[in-house]
Amino acid sequence: MNKIWVTIYFLLMISISLAQLSPGDLSNAHADLEGLQNCTKCHEIGEKVSPQKCLTCHDVLHDRIRQNRGLHAGKEYQNCVECHSDHHGRKFNLIWWKDGQKNFDHSKTGYTLEGKHLQLDCRKCHRAEYISNPQKYRSRKKNPETTFLGLNPECLSCHHNEHRNQLDQQCLNCHQMNGWKPAPGFDHSFTKYPLTGKHRVTLCESCHIKMIDNSDNGDPDYLKYTGLGFKTCSNCHQDPHAGRLGLSCKKCHTTTGWKGIADPNFNHTNTRFPLLGKHRGVECKKCHNNKRSLKNLKYQQCSHCHRDYHQGQFSHRQQKGACEECHTVQGFQPANFTIQQHEKSGYALNGAHLAVPCNMCHQKTYGTTLRFQFTSTECTVCHSDPHKGEASLYVKSEMSGTDKKKCEFCHSVKSWDLITFDHSRTGFILAGKHKSIRCGSCHQKPDDSIPNPAIKFKIGGKKCQDCHKDIHRGQFIDGGSSGKEVSGFTRCNRCHSPEDWRASGFNHDRDSKFKLEGAHKGVACNKCHKSTVESGENIVIYKPLDTACSACHAQKEVKMGGMKS
Repeated sequence: MNKIWVTIYFLLMISISLAQLSPGDLSNAHADLEGLQNCTKCHEIGEKVSPQKCLTCHDVLHDRIRQNRGLHAGKEYQNCVECHSDHHGRKFNLIWWKDGQKNFDHSKTGYTLEGKHLQLDCRKCHRAEYISNPQKYRSRKKNPETTFLGLNPECLSCHHNEHRNQLDQQCLNCHQMNGWKPAPGFDHSFTKYPLTGKHRVTLCESCHIKMIDNSDNGDPDYLKYTGLGFKTCSNCHQDPHAGRLGLSCKKCHTTTGWKGIADPNFNHTNTRFPLLGKHRGVECKKCHNNKRSLKNLKYQQCSHCHRDYHQGQFSHRQQKGACEECHTVQGFQPANFTIQQHEKSGYALNGAHLAVPCNMCHQKTYGTTLRFQFTSTECTVCHSDPHKGEASLYVKSEMSGTDKKKCEFCHSVKSWDLITFDHSRTGFILAGKHKSIRCGSCHQKPDDSIPNPAIKFKIGGKKCQDCHKDIHRGQFIDGGSSGKEVSGFTRCNRCHSPEDWRASGFNHDRDSKFKLEGAHKGVACNKCHKSTVESGENIVIYKPLDTACSACHAQKEVKMGGMKS
C-alpha cells in the first residue's frame, strides 16, 4: 500500500517540475520534440532558441540560405523566433506576419509580385501541385500543402504550357505580368518571316491555325507557331489564278494589298482575258474596283463589265444581243453591221435609204438610247406626212388596185420626186398641157409663212378658173343653165382645149351674134376686138360690141362702098 502512494507522489512531482520548465505545448509540427530530453535540440542551455539548431532540422531551408536564395537568406530574417514562436499549443500557426499576410513584401523573397500576381491569394500559387519535387519535401518532413517553399520562379512551373514547347520557355520575352494578351515583347521582325503590309494587321490566328490535342488540363487546343510553310504565298493563300501566272505572287502583287500591282507593266496576256483594242488604254481600277472582286471575276460577255446600251432591244436575236455581232474592241463606233445584214432584219435598205446615215433613222428615243425596234415599217414612222392626211384617200390598197400601201402608192424609195400617181383616179384626167405641168403648179402650199405647211391636194373644184385666172374678166360667164353646166362661171372648153391656149374650138358664126361674111372673114380679130387697160392689166374686149357698121367703119368708107348711111 505504501509503495503505491510513493509512486503516485513521484509522478506528481515530475508533472509539477515539467510544468515549471516548459512554457506550453509545442505545435503539431514540433510535437515530436516534446519532453525535457528534447529541449536541447532547439535550445542552448541557458539561452534562447538557436537559429543554427533550427537549421539542423530545417535542412532544406539551410540549403537555400547557403545558396543565398529566398527570404531567409536576408539578415533581418536570420533570427527564427522573431517570426516563428512555439509552445502555444498544438494548433498554433507557427508563422507570424508582422504587417499581416496580405501586406507581406514578396520582393524580399527574390520574386517580386507584379501585374495579375498582385491580385492573387498566396495559396493560389503556393500549392503542392506547383512544387517541382514534392517528394523531396515529404522525405524531409515538409508538408507540400502548407509550405511556402519549393516553387520555381519560371512561368511554366505554375502556368500551363500554352504553346506546347513550340517556343522559348522564357515567357516574359513576349508576355507581361499584366495579362496573357497582348504579347508586347514579341516582334515578328525577328522571326524567319517579318511581317509587312497587310500582314501587320492580320490576326495571328488567321495564319497560325488552331490545333486540337485535348490536353488533360482543360485546354483542348493551341495555335501552331512552328513548322509552318511560308516560302510562297500559296502556303497560306489560295492561288486565284490556278497557277496560270506562275508561283511567285511577288511578280505582280505586294503585301500592301492584293489590288496593289507591283509591276505597272503587268502582262495581261497571261490571264484568261488578254487586253485588246480599247481595253489596252483602260486603267486597271476601271475594271478591278471595290465593287468587283478579282476572285471569280466574270468577263466572258461584254455585259459583265459594260451596261447594255441598247437596253435589251437585240435580246430576241439568235446571238441574244451579243455586242460582238456589231462592235469590236477597237471602239464602239463605227458599228460593223453591214447592209447585207440589214436586208435580213425585216427592212431591207433600198434606193435613197442606202445613203442615209444610221442615226437619221435610229435616233435617241429612249432617253440616251438609240431606237432599233420599230412597231411598223411605214414611211410615216420616220417621215412626217407633208400632205397632212389629205392623200389618205388615194393610198389605200383597195383603191389602188395594187399591193402598194401608203406613200409607195405615189413615191419611190429612189427619190421623193419620182411620182407614179395615176391622176385619172381622182376624177380629173390630165390631158394636153396638164400632163407636162409639175404637180406643185396646181397643188401649192397655202402659205409660206407657216412652218412645214401641207401641200394642198384637195382643190376647190375641177373648173378651169379654180386654177387659172379668167383673162376675159367675166365676158363669157354664162347667165343661166345650159345642159349640165351651172351658170355663173366661164365655160373655157367652149373655145379652148388642154392641148394649147388657142381658141381652136370657137366658131364666130355659131358662138356669136355677128356672123363673119364677105371681107370680114379675112379681118384679123384684133382689128375689131381692141385691147384696153383695166386695173393695170390689158384686156381684150370681146363683148358686148356694137354690131352696127358705123361702130367700126367711118361714113366715108360707107359712101365709097355704095352703102347708105
